[in-house]
Amino acid sequence: MCGGDRKSMIDEETPLIQQAPEPYDAPLPEISNKRPERRRLQHPRTIGLVCVLLLFIAIGGYKLIKSTGQVFLDAARLDLTNVRVENVTDDGFEVVIRGDLEFDYDQVNLYRRTWGRLLSGLNAVQISPDGPFDMNVCIKKEKLCVSSVELLKPLTVRLRQPQTIEAVALIKPTKEMARLINPISRGPEKVVFSCSVVCGINVNGHSMGQHTVAGALALELDGGRIIRSVMKDAVLENLEINADGRQVTGFTVVRLSSVGLVDYTADAMSWEVLMAGCSKVSSVATIRTGKFGLHDPILIPTEFTVHPLDEDLLLDCGDGSAISKLLTNFLSNLEVPIIVRAKPLSTQPHWMRDIFDDLEINAALAIGQIDGFGGGIDAVDIEYLGVRAQGDALLVSSDVSIKYNISESINVSDIDIPFVKGDVHCGPNITSLEMRNWQASKLHCKKQTVGVSLDEAVVKPGDSNLIRDLVQKVVSGTSVKIPIRPVLDIQVVSEFMTTTISGLSTELEYAVPGVPNDQLFRSLGVRLNELVLLESSAKHCAMVINAAVSTNVNLDSALEGLRFDLQYNGSIVGRIEPGPVHLSPENYSNTSAKLIMQLDTDIDQSRLERMLGTYLSGLHPTIELIGRQDSQLAAFVAGIRVPMRLPQISRQENLPHPVSHESIFLVDSTMHIMSSEIELTVFNPVANSEVVVDLIEAQASHDKTILGYISKEQRIVVPPGLYTTPRIPVTYATSGIGADILRKALNGQLEIDTSAVMRVRLGAFAVELLYSGSGTSTKIRL
Repeated sequence: MCGGDRKSMIDEETPLIQQAPEPYDAPLPEISNKRPERRRLQHPRTIGLVCVLLLFIAIGGYKLIKSTGQVFLDAARLDLTNVRVENVTDDGFEVVIRGDLEFDYDQVNLYRRTWGRLLSGLNAVQISPDGPFDMNVCIKKEKLCVSSVELLKPLTVRLRQPQTIEAVALIKPTKEMARLINPISRGPEKVVFSCSVVCGINVNGHSMGQHTVAGALALELDGGRIIRSVMKDAVLENLEINADGRQVTGFTVVRLSSVGLVDYTADAMSWEVLMAGCSKVSSVATIRTGKFGLHDPILIPTEFTVHPLDEDLLLDCGDGSAISKLLTNFLSNLEVPIIVRAKPLSTQPHWMRDIFDDLEINAALAIGQIDGFGGGIDAVDIEYLGVRAQGDALLVSSDVSIKYNISESINVSDIDIPFVKGDVHCGPNITSLEMRNWQASKLHCKKQTVGVSLDEAVVKPGDSNLIRDLVQKVVSGTSVKIPIRPVLDIQVVSEFMTTTISGLSTELEYAVPGVPNDQLFRSLGVRLNELVLLESSAKHCAMVINAAVSTNVNLDSALEGLRFDLQYNGSIVGRIEPGPVHLSPENYSNTSAKLIMQLDTDIDQSRLERMLGTYLSGLHPTIELIGRQDSQLAAFVAGIRVPMRLPQISRQENLPHPVSHESIFLVDSTMHIMSSEIELTVFNPVANSEVVVDLIEAQASHDKTILGYISKEQRIVVPPGLYTTPRIPVTYATSGIGADILRKALNGQLEIDTSAVMRVRLGAFAVELLYSGSGTSTKIRL
C-alpha cells in the first residue's frame, strides 16, 4: 500500500471532511482600455471596512473548517487499557486496541475550542474506512511509509460523552520501520505520524457520504530512554556462565516487569552485539532469545556466546580500552553502550525478517541485578604482614588471600590474573591502598580466591575519626560492614583474551569480623628476658622491657615512635612505646619496648599500685591502650582505645616457668617449722638495679586456714636475677587446724596462699602493693 507516487501524504492542514470543489468555468472579464466612469459612492470607507471584515471572516472560516480533524485530534484523551496482537502471518498481524476515549476541549486553543464544542453537538460519528491506508512518518525531513493499516470494523466515536472504544486493525509493517527505529535509538528525535483515510461518515444514523479523514501527531521519541525504563528493573535469573579460556557461553532468564498493556507472544529471535573500539565497531557476542510472552512477569530465556575479542577492543584509546569500560560499567551497574544488530531467522514472519535485515539499535543497558550472583568478599587471610612508616602512611608488604563470593553456577577456568596494580578505597574515607607498581597475583577459580603478594604498597589514612570508630567497634566484638571500591589495572592471560584492562572499578562490601576482648591477644605469649632501668624519681620511672614474643601472626614490623597511654580504671598510669618486632608463628622473637610509669595524682598512684599488685599476684588485669597524638602514624592510632588483658609473662628460658596462677615474682618458698622461719626464692627481672622490698604485713594460709604470719616489718634487698632471701622470722600456728595441717605436711609440700602488704622501691620510685599469691608450691620442713 505504501507507494511513492500516491497522493495520500497530507499534512495537518487537510480538513477532516473534505468535499470536492465545484468547477468554476466562468469567462474572465474583458479588460478594457477605456477609462471607467467615476461614480459617486455613499460611505466609501464603511463599505471598504465591511469588505475587509468579510474577507477575514471567510479566510478564518475556511481555515477553521480545514482544521476540523486536527481539533478533535488535539482534544482527544485516550487511555489504553489493552493491546492484543494475534493472527501473525507472513504479511502482517492483527491488533485489537481497547481504551477509554474522551474529548477535552479545554486543552485546545480558544479559537478552535468553540468550533470543536459546536461540532460535538453531532454527538456520535461512525467511521467506516474504505480499505487500507498508509501510516506515514516524517523524521529528519525524510518521509517514510512504515506500515499499511486496515480497520476491520467500523469505529464509532462519541464527541461528547466518555466511552470505551475497541479498534481492530490489520497491520502490515514495511522495511522502512527499521529506518524509523534506528535513528530514535541513537537519541531523541521529533517524529510526525500522519495518515489520510477515505471512509464513509455516518452522523446520528444519517449517511454523509464518503469523505477523507486526516490527521497528524507530532511526538518526540527517545529509544534509549525507553530501553532504560524497560531494563532498569531487569533481573538475570538462573545465570550460568562457562569460561574455559577460549570462549564464554552462558544461559540466563531475563525477568522484566510487564508493561501491563500489550498481550503478545514473541517468537525466538537472534541478535549480534557490537561495541565501538578505538577505530572500528567489532562484534562482541551473539544472543538468542527464546519464545516469551508479554505478561507479568516477562521471562525471556536467553543464550549467549562471547568469542575471542577483536584486538581493537583491547587497545587503550586514551581513556582506557573498550572492554575495560564495559567491565567497569557492568560491575558498577552503570550503563553499557552497545550496538544490537538483528539477525533474521527462517522461523520469523516475512515482514519481521524484512525489518531485521536493516535493524541496528544503539542501546545503553544497565542490568539492575543478577539474581544469586553473589559479589562480595567472604574473607581476607593475611599469611604475612610487613609494615614500615613512610611519613603519615604505611608501606605494606604482605601475602594476602581474598576469598570472593560468587554463584556456583559460574564456572571459570584457564584464566589467570598474574599482575595487578591500582587503588583500593575502604569506606567513604577510612583508608586507601595504593599499588603503584605491578603486584604479583594469582586467580584460583575453583577455590574462588585471589592471592596477591604486595610489595611496598602504600596505605594512606583517611578520616582519623572514622578509623577510630571502626577499630573501636571491631575490638568490642562487633562486625562492621565497610564498602570496598577497587580501581585496578589487571593483566588477564587466557586463550580468550590476553590483555591489560585499565581502570576496572566496582563496589564490594566486606564485613570486618569483630574480635572480642578476651580473644584479641589470646595467642600472645610473652617471655620476659630483662628490664633495664633508665631513670626514676618519686613520681616517675622509665625502663626498657626486653622480651621474647610469640603469636600466630607472621609479622615483620619496622615501626618506631608509636606511643600509647596505659589506662587502668579510668586513670592514665603510664605509657608504652613498642619497638620493631619480627614475629613468626610458633617461635619466640626478641623485641623491646619502653615503659614509663607516671604518677600525676594520688588517684593515679592508687590505681597503678592496685594494677601492679594484681599483676604480681598472678592475675591479669585489663588495661586500655590509647593511641597518643604525638605518636608516629597518629592518623592511624590517635584516640584508638584497645582493651588488653595483660598477658601472662614467663621468666627467662633457663629459669623455672610459673604456672598460670602463680606470680612471676615469687618462685619458691620453704617453711622451717621448728625455727619459725621462712625462706623465699624471688626473681628480680631488673638487670641493672636492685629492688628493695619492705614486707609490712604478710600471712600464709592453706584452704582459708592461717598457717603463719610475719609479726613485724622485714626488708628484703633483691639483686638482679634469682635470689634466695635470708630466713625471715614467722609466727606459725601451734594449735588447732593450722597446726594439724603443718604437722601432716612435714617433709612434703603444700600449696600456700600468700597475702602481703609491701613497699617496693626501684631506684627513687616507690609504690605500696597488696600482694595476694595463690597456689604457691611450698616445702614444709621441720
